[in-house]
Amino acid sequence: MQTIAEREEGCIMDSEPFDDTGQNGFADQDFNESIDIALATIQMSQVEFSHMADSKANIMITVSSILLTLAVAKIEQGTLLIPSIAVAAACVPALVFAILCVMPSAAVRAEPIKNNEKLSHFNPLFFMHFTRLPIDRFEREIERVVRDPQELYQHLSQDIYYAGLVLRLKKFRYLRWSYLSLLFGVGGSCLALLYELL
Repeated sequence: MQTIAEREEGCIMDSEPFDDTGQNGFADQDFNESIDIALATIQMSQVEFSHMADSKANIMITVSSILLTLAVAKIEQGTLLIPSIAVAAACVPALVFAILCVMPSAAVRAEPIKNNEKLSHFNPLFFMHFTRLPIDRFEREIERVVRDPQELYQHLSQDIYYAGLVLRLKKFRYLRWSYLSLLFGVGGSCLALLYELL
């Protein structure tokens, strides 16, 4: 049976060839309200997914912290030693992955850059890009983009794409690892508890 990743890769490979000529894909597009609604809907859904991932990560931080505290107390008391060690060993990575899920990854620079060519795939609508520009350069970039609907829609689509990358490669990946760590720890502690009782 194929894994989910293999099926996704197969769908991508079977789709139409990607045009990577560097041209604006919106150059010949006739814009209407339905396109605005579609882009806004996608952005709102990504924001909701991000909030959902953060909420689940906060739950994992709370649960892992409580279980780790209880496990350490049991270890100090010397009771249920092996199950407590299993729980503690699982709570540590679960807690770390949950923190990584909600931890901001924005890079901070002391001096703003003066040339947007130093940033690959520069997007004046993305805060991690435009905050590296001085205010006057940012205002000129925004003025230039809003005058060209095709370029505006291109940057909006890029913003959606990179926000999706953050969700897929960071938030949901770390959140999955956090849940798996805690799941394996609980399972291991249950097996250890049964072993001690028997």
